[in-house]
Amino acid sequence: MLARRSHTRRELTTKLSRKGFERTEIDAVLDAFAARGLVDDARTAGSIARSLTSRGKGSGRIRAELAAKGVSRADADAALGDLDPEDEKASLKRLLDRKASSLPAGLTRQARSKKLFDHLVRRGFAPGAVLEAIRQKGDPTDDD
Repeated sequence: MLARRSHTRRELTTKLSRKGFERTEIDAVLDAFAARGLVDDARTAGSIARSLTSRGKGSGRIRAELAAKGVSRADADAALGDLDPEDEKASLKRLLDRKASSLPAGLTRQARSKKLFDHLVRRGFAPGAVLEAIRQKGDPTDDD
């Protein structure tokens, strides 16, 4: 499993349990792997965060996915803190432009903005950052 990508301790525990291994065996092996640096939730969190950022996910979505993989809040905070905020802004703008170009032409400006806002917030971007990006693009928001 570790040959393909790094996994969190929780992910490995779940996968090994499904294969029928006993919890005591799993813990012993994972402790040994952790001692050798083969299982490192902090390093894995950083890798996952960078990957998700490059695929257009915002910090909110990344945090949720890290939590689902069993990453501690401290490790998630560290992984997100290592990301460049400018990368997230660029990703937000890129996704905004892509989604805007795929919307039907007959939408009202408010309906268009709402669809853009909803899509980007679901991707994990902060609502305030999404509103600002929509305003900069020249589309109205409900606040306008």
